[in-house]
Amino acid sequence: MSLYGARNIGGHIRSAFGKTVSVLTSFLMLEERRCASCREPFVPRERGAAEQLFCPACLPSFQRRQAGYCPHCGEPYALSDAPVVPCGECLQKLPPWNEFLFYGIYEGELRELIMRGKFSGSLDALHSLGLLLAEICAEHYSAGLVPDVVVPLPLHPARLRERGLDQCLEMARPVAKALGIPVRNDILRRKAASVPQSTLDREKRKKLHQPFAASPEAAGLRILLLDDVCTTGATLSRAAECLLQAGAASVDVVVAARASRHSSPPSGRSGRALP
Repeated sequence: MSLYGARNIGGHIRSAFGKTVSVLTSFLMLEERRCASCREPFVPRERGAAEQLFCPACLPSFQRRQAGYCPHCGEPYALSDAPVVPCGECLQKLPPWNEFLFYGIYEGELRELIMRGKFSGSLDALHSLGLLLAEICAEHYSAGLVPDVVVPLPLHPARLRERGLDQCLEMARPVAKALGIPVRNDILRRKAASVPQSTLDREKRKKLHQPFAASPEAAGLRILLLDDVCTTGATLSRAAECLLQAGAASVDVVVAARASRHSSPPSGRSGRALP
Protein backbone atom coordinates (compact mmCIF):
# COMPACT_ATOMS: atom_id res chain seq x y z
CA MET A 1 0.00 0.00 0.00
CA SER A 2 1.26 3.49 -0.82
CA LEU A 3 1.99 6.07 1.86
CA TYR A 4 -0.88 8.11 0.44
CA GLY A 5 -3.24 5.16 0.89
CA ALA A 6 -2.07 4.58 4.44
CA ARG A 7 -2.63 8.24 5.26
CA ASN A 8 -6.11 8.04 3.78
CA ILE A 9 -6.90 5.04 5.98
CA GLY A 10 -5.46 6.82 9.01
CA GLY A 11 -7.51 9.91 8.21
CA HIS A 12 -10.65 7.80 7.89
CA ILE A 13 -10.04 6.20 11.29
CA ARG A 14 -9.39 9.54 12.96
CA SER A 15 -12.49 11.00 11.34
CA ALA A 16 -14.74 8.06 12.28
CA PHE A 17 -13.47 7.88 15.84
CA GLY A 18 -13.57 11.67 16.16
CA LYS A 19 -17.22 11.70 15.10
CA THR A 20 -18.02 8.95 17.60
CA VAL A 21 -16.34 10.89 20.42
CA SER A 22 -17.98 14.13 19.29
CA VAL A 23 -21.46 12.60 19.35
CA LEU A 24 -20.75 11.03 22.72
CA THR A 25 -19.40 14.31 24.07
CA SER A 26 -22.35 16.32 22.77
CA PHE A 27 -24.78 13.89 24.34
CA LEU A 28 -22.99 13.79 27.66
CA MET A 29 -22.70 17.56 27.87
CA LEU A 30 -26.49 17.82 27.95
CA GLU A 31 -26.55 16.44 31.46
CA GLU A 32 -24.33 14.92 34.07
CA ARG A 33 -23.43 11.25 33.96
CA ARG A 34 -22.10 8.74 36.46
CA CYS A 35 -18.43 7.98 36.78
CA ALA A 36 -17.62 4.50 35.43
CA SER A 37 -15.52 3.87 38.54
CA CYS A 38 -17.15 5.40 41.63
CA ARG A 39 -20.62 5.89 40.09
CA GLU A 40 -20.82 9.45 41.38
CA PRO A 41 -22.40 12.01 39.01
CA PHE A 42 -20.19 14.46 37.14
CA VAL A 43 -20.20 16.60 33.99
CA PRO A 44 -17.48 15.71 31.46
CA ARG A 45 -15.55 18.76 30.29
CA GLU A 46 -12.87 17.26 27.99
CA ARG A 47 -12.93 15.03 24.92
CA GLY A 48 -10.55 12.21 25.89
CA ALA A 49 -12.08 8.79 26.54
CA ALA A 50 -10.87 8.69 30.14
CA GLU A 51 -12.09 12.24 30.75
CA GLN A 52 -15.51 11.25 29.43
CA LEU A 53 -15.72 8.15 31.59
CA PHE A 54 -14.24 9.11 34.97
CA CYS A 55 -14.94 11.96 37.34
CA PRO A 56 -12.13 14.37 38.28
CA ALA A 57 -11.58 12.51 41.56
CA CYS A 58 -11.14 9.10 39.86
CA LEU A 59 -9.40 10.27 36.70
CA PRO A 60 -5.84 10.26 38.16
CA SER A 61 -6.25 6.52 38.87
CA PHE A 62 -6.93 5.82 35.19
CA GLN A 63 -3.98 7.48 33.51
CA ARG A 64 -2.49 5.47 30.66
CA ARG A 65 0.97 3.98 31.28
CA GLN A 66 3.27 5.94 28.96
CA ALA A 67 6.74 4.79 30.07
CA GLY A 68 8.58 2.16 32.09
CA TYR A 69 7.62 -0.98 30.16
CA CYS A 70 8.86 -3.40 27.49
CA PRO A 71 7.62 -2.40 24.02
CA HIS A 72 7.35 -6.04 22.91
CA CYS A 73 5.40 -7.66 25.77
CA GLY A 74 4.36 -4.73 27.95
CA GLU A 75 6.20 -6.05 31.04
CA PRO A 76 6.14 -3.06 33.42
CA TYR A 77 9.27 -1.95 35.21
CA ALA A 78 9.44 -0.90 38.86
CA LEU A 79 9.92 2.76 37.88
CA SER A 80 6.96 4.15 35.95
CA ASP A 81 9.14 6.85 34.35
CA ALA A 82 11.85 4.44 33.17
CA PRO A 83 12.60 4.31 29.42
CA VAL A 84 10.57 2.07 27.10
CA VAL A 85 13.18 -0.64 26.45
CA PRO A 86 13.01 -4.42 25.82
CA CYS A 87 12.92 -6.71 28.84
CA GLY A 88 15.41 -9.55 29.35
CA GLU A 89 13.03 -12.23 28.06
CA CYS A 90 12.24 -10.36 24.85
CA LEU A 91 15.93 -9.72 24.22
CA GLN A 92 16.37 -13.49 24.16
CA LYS A 93 13.19 -14.35 22.25
CA LEU A 94 10.54 -12.07 20.82
CA PRO A 95 6.85 -12.94 21.34
CA PRO A 96 4.89 -14.19 18.32
CA TRP A 97 2.90 -10.98 17.84
CA ASN A 98 4.02 -7.80 16.07
CA GLU A 99 2.57 -5.00 18.18
CA PHE A 100 1.58 -5.01 21.85
CA LEU A 101 -0.75 -2.28 23.12
CA PHE A 102 -2.09 -1.90 26.63
CA TYR A 103 -3.81 0.81 28.62
CA GLY A 104 -2.51 0.54 32.18
CA ILE A 105 -1.16 -1.63 34.97
CA TYR A 106 -3.35 -4.28 36.54
CA GLU A 107 -3.71 -2.68 39.93
CA GLY A 108 -5.83 -0.20 41.87
CA GLU A 109 -8.98 1.19 40.33
CA LEU A 110 -8.27 -0.20 36.86
CA ARG A 111 -8.12 -3.70 38.31
CA GLU A 112 -11.37 -3.06 40.20
CA LEU A 113 -13.11 -1.98 36.99
CA ILE A 114 -11.89 -5.09 35.14
CA MET A 115 -12.99 -7.36 37.98
CA ARG A 116 -16.41 -5.73 38.06
CA GLY A 117 -16.87 -6.38 34.37
CA LYS A 118 -15.36 -9.85 34.36
CA PHE A 119 -16.85 -11.41 37.47
CA SER A 120 -19.86 -9.20 38.30
CA GLY A 121 -21.17 -9.00 34.75
CA SER A 122 -21.12 -5.21 34.48
CA LEU A 123 -21.64 -4.33 30.82
CA ASP A 124 -21.07 -0.67 31.70
CA ALA A 125 -17.60 -1.50 33.05
CA LEU A 126 -16.73 -3.58 29.98
CA HIS A 127 -17.98 -0.92 27.58
CA SER A 128 -15.91 1.68 29.43
CA LEU A 129 -12.80 -0.48 29.11
CA GLY A 130 -13.58 -0.98 25.43
CA LEU A 131 -13.74 2.79 24.90
CA LEU A 132 -10.31 3.21 26.51
CA LEU A 133 -8.88 0.58 24.17
CA ALA A 134 -10.70 2.07 21.19
CA GLU A 135 -8.95 5.38 21.74
CA ILE A 136 -5.43 3.93 21.96
CA CYS A 137 -6.03 1.67 18.95
CA ALA A 138 -7.37 4.54 16.84
CA GLU A 139 -4.30 6.57 17.77
CA HIS A 140 -1.87 3.73 17.08
CA TYR A 141 -3.28 2.79 13.68
CA SER A 142 -4.00 6.33 12.47
CA ALA A 143 -0.79 6.46 10.41
CA GLY A 144 -0.44 2.84 9.33
CA LEU A 145 -2.13 -0.33 8.17
CA VAL A 146 -5.28 -1.17 10.11
CA PRO A 147 -5.95 -4.79 11.14
CA ASP A 148 -8.59 -6.64 9.16
CA VAL A 149 -10.47 -7.97 12.18
CA VAL A 150 -10.64 -7.84 15.96
CA VAL A 151 -10.54 -11.28 17.55
CA PRO A 152 -11.49 -11.40 21.25
CA LEU A 153 -9.66 -14.05 23.24
CA PRO A 154 -12.37 -16.72 23.56
CA LEU A 155 -13.88 -18.31 26.65
CA HIS A 156 -14.64 -22.00 26.76
CA PRO A 157 -18.44 -22.56 26.56
CA ALA A 158 -18.43 -23.90 30.13
CA ARG A 159 -16.77 -20.71 31.38
CA LEU A 160 -19.15 -18.60 29.32
CA ARG A 161 -22.14 -20.33 30.93
CA GLU A 162 -20.58 -19.74 34.35
CA ARG A 163 -20.03 -16.00 33.81
CA GLY A 164 -23.03 -15.27 31.62
CA LEU A 165 -21.09 -13.05 29.21
CA ASP A 166 -17.86 -12.92 27.24
CA GLN A 167 -15.93 -9.98 28.66
CA CYS A 168 -13.46 -9.79 25.77
CA LEU A 169 -16.22 -9.82 23.17
CA GLU A 170 -17.97 -6.92 24.91
CA MET A 171 -14.72 -4.95 25.11
CA ALA A 172 -13.98 -5.64 21.45
CA ARG A 173 -17.13 -3.95 20.15
CA PRO A 174 -16.02 -0.30 20.71
CA VAL A 175 -12.56 -1.11 19.32
CA ALA A 176 -14.01 -2.59 16.13
CA LYS A 177 -16.33 0.39 15.73
CA ALA A 178 -13.50 2.88 16.14
CA LEU A 179 -11.31 1.10 13.58
CA GLY A 180 -14.16 0.37 11.17
CA ILE A 181 -13.48 -3.39 11.13
CA PRO A 182 -15.55 -6.42 12.16
CA VAL A 183 -15.35 -8.43 15.36
CA ARG A 184 -14.72 -12.10 14.55
CA ASN A 185 -15.37 -14.37 17.50
CA ASP A 186 -15.62 -17.42 15.23
CA ILE A 187 -11.96 -17.56 14.16
CA LEU A 188 -10.45 -18.71 17.46
CA ARG A 189 -11.93 -21.11 20.00
CA ARG A 190 -10.86 -22.84 23.18
CA LYS A 191 -10.58 -26.61 22.78
CA ALA A 192 -11.07 -27.44 26.46
CA ALA A 193 -11.93 -25.78 29.72
CA SER A 194 -8.85 -24.95 31.77
CA VAL A 195 -8.11 -24.15 35.38
CA PRO A 196 -8.81 -20.42 36.03
CA GLN A 197 -5.48 -18.70 35.50
CA SER A 198 -6.00 -16.51 38.53
CA THR A 199 -5.14 -19.66 40.54
CA LEU A 200 -1.82 -20.29 38.71
CA ASP A 201 1.57 -18.71 39.28
CA ARG A 202 3.71 -17.33 36.45
CA GLU A 203 5.71 -20.52 35.87
CA LYS A 204 2.61 -22.76 35.70
CA ARG A 205 0.97 -20.42 33.21
CA LYS A 206 4.00 -20.61 30.96
CA LYS A 207 3.76 -24.44 30.90
CA LEU A 208 0.15 -24.56 29.73
CA HIS A 209 -0.49 -26.70 26.66
CA GLN A 210 -2.06 -25.28 23.50
CA PRO A 211 -5.67 -24.58 24.54
CA PHE A 212 -6.79 -23.02 21.25
CA ALA A 213 -7.87 -24.02 17.76
CA ALA A 214 -8.09 -21.59 14.84
CA SER A 215 -10.36 -21.59 11.81
CA PRO A 216 -8.89 -21.73 8.28
CA GLU A 217 -10.63 -18.39 7.80
CA ALA A 218 -7.74 -16.81 9.72
CA ALA A 219 -5.56 -17.27 6.63
CA GLY A 220 -4.28 -14.00 5.20
CA LEU A 221 -5.84 -11.79 7.86
CA ARG A 222 -4.11 -9.10 9.88
CA ILE A 223 -5.57 -9.84 13.31
CA LEU A 224 -5.90 -7.66 16.39
CA LEU A 225 -6.15 -10.08 19.32
CA LEU A 226 -7.89 -8.57 22.35
CA ASP A 227 -7.80 -9.65 25.99
CA ASP A 228 -8.66 -8.02 29.29
CA VAL A 229 -5.46 -8.76 31.26
CA CYS A 230 -2.00 -10.00 30.29
CA THR A 231 -0.14 -11.59 33.20
CA THR A 232 2.79 -13.54 31.76
CA GLY A 233 1.75 -13.46 28.11
CA ALA A 234 1.64 -17.28 27.98
CA THR A 235 -2.02 -17.56 26.95
CA LEU A 236 -1.78 -14.73 24.42
CA SER A 237 1.37 -16.30 22.97
CA ARG A 238 -0.42 -19.60 22.41
CA ALA A 239 -3.39 -17.85 20.86
CA ALA A 240 -1.16 -15.82 18.53
CA GLU A 241 0.86 -18.92 17.59
CA CYS A 242 -2.35 -20.79 16.82
CA LEU A 243 -3.60 -17.99 14.53
CA LEU A 244 -0.26 -17.72 12.74
CA GLN A 245 -0.13 -21.48 12.21
CA ALA A 246 -3.59 -21.21 10.63
CA GLY A 247 -2.16 -18.74 8.11
CA ALA A 248 -2.84 -15.33 9.66
CA ALA A 249 -0.71 -12.65 8.00
CA SER A 250 0.08 -11.02 11.35
CA VAL A 251 -1.16 -10.72 14.91
CA ASP A 252 -1.16 -7.63 17.09
CA VAL A 253 -2.29 -7.69 20.72
CA VAL A 254 -4.23 -5.15 22.78
CA VAL A 255 -5.15 -5.58 26.45
CA ALA A 256 -6.76 -3.33 29.02
CA ALA A 257 -4.16 -4.06 31.69
CA ARG A 258 -0.70 -5.56 32.02
CA ALA A 259 0.14 -7.30 35.28
CA SER A 260 3.47 -6.48 36.88
CA ARG A 261 5.82 -8.88 38.62
CA HIS A 262 6.71 -5.95 40.89
CA SER A 263 3.17 -5.76 42.29
CA SER A 264 1.79 -7.92 45.06
CA PRO A 265 -0.54 -10.60 43.63
CA PRO A 266 -4.19 -9.62 44.12
CA SER A 267 -6.27 -11.76 46.43
CA GLY A 268 -9.79 -12.93 45.64
CA ARG A 269 -11.73 -12.83 42.37
CA SER A 270 -14.31 -10.16 42.89
CA GLY A 271 -13.79 -6.45 42.90
CA ARG A 272 -15.39 -3.82 45.04
CA ALA A 273 -19.19 -4.00 45.02
CA LEU A 274 -20.61 -0.97 43.28
CA PRO A 275 -24.20 -0.15 42.40
